[in-house]
Amino acid sequence: MARPGELADKVLFIAGVGPYMGAATALIAAREGAKVALAARGDEVPRKIAREIGDAGGEAVALHCDLTDRASIRAAVDDTVAALGPIDCVFYNAGFYDNEHDSIDIDDELWQTTMDVNLNGALELSRLTIPSMVERGGGSFLFNSSAASLVAGQVRFGYQVAKAGVNALTRFIASKYGRQGIRANATLPFVVGGEVGRATASLNCIGRSGTADEIGEAVVFLLSDRASIITGEVIHLDGGVFARAPWPTNAAPFQPPPAIPDNN
Repeated sequence: MARPGELADKVLFIAGVGPYMGAATALIAAREGAKVALAARGDEVPRKIAREIGDAGGEAVALHCDLTDRASIRAAVDDTVAALGPIDCVFYNAGFYDNEHDSIDIDDELWQTTMDVNLNGALELSRLTIPSMVERGGGSFLFNSSAASLVAGQVRFGYQVAKAGVNALTRFIASKYGRQGIRANATLPFVVGGEVGRATASLNCIGRSGTADEIGEAVVFLLSDRASIITGEVIHLDGGVFARAPWPTNAAPFQPPPAIPDNN
């Protein structure tokens, strides 16, 4: 028996639509019946994806949105509601990488941008959409976080702090609004190619890097009613890097795994 799409008749707002995870998620969500708002600071990718969705018989709108500007976020939300209807689902996919933050001596302006894009924009978008979701009986959020929120690195200090904040925001929304029908989850994706991808593949369980489509499929499922029991979770989408982490012990000293062929 055929089933309706996982996001049939839902309005999905995607904040941060790049050519990889954002674009893949948008196309998969549209295939699953969603009407999709594609919000990003750059216009080229959202417009391209909106055209693809429209050509396939779906419904999408491309929106210019500066996630460091509250007024811009509010305008994007208002334009979405006017064009597609009330927002049912949010995928916050924005990321700003601050490789210059390699010490505790931080540049204040760079720090603020890092917080605004990675965390404050997610908070503002949540504030703008939760009241309507509560009124209509529910909704769902998926925040793209990062493994950097859990482990220390020698660069991207601000990014680590901001993504840890995203995890806390996820848990707060899930706890505070869960009995009003709202779910929230965060994902820790790992989609890379080249040398870094090969290194990751040598450490994870599946022996290869993930793809943008694989991340998109997981995001759409987690946003859908089929994942109705899943909320408040921070979920690894990395092929099992953390499950197979090389923790050295006296009983079992770490042995590097064999090299994985380059199949990317």
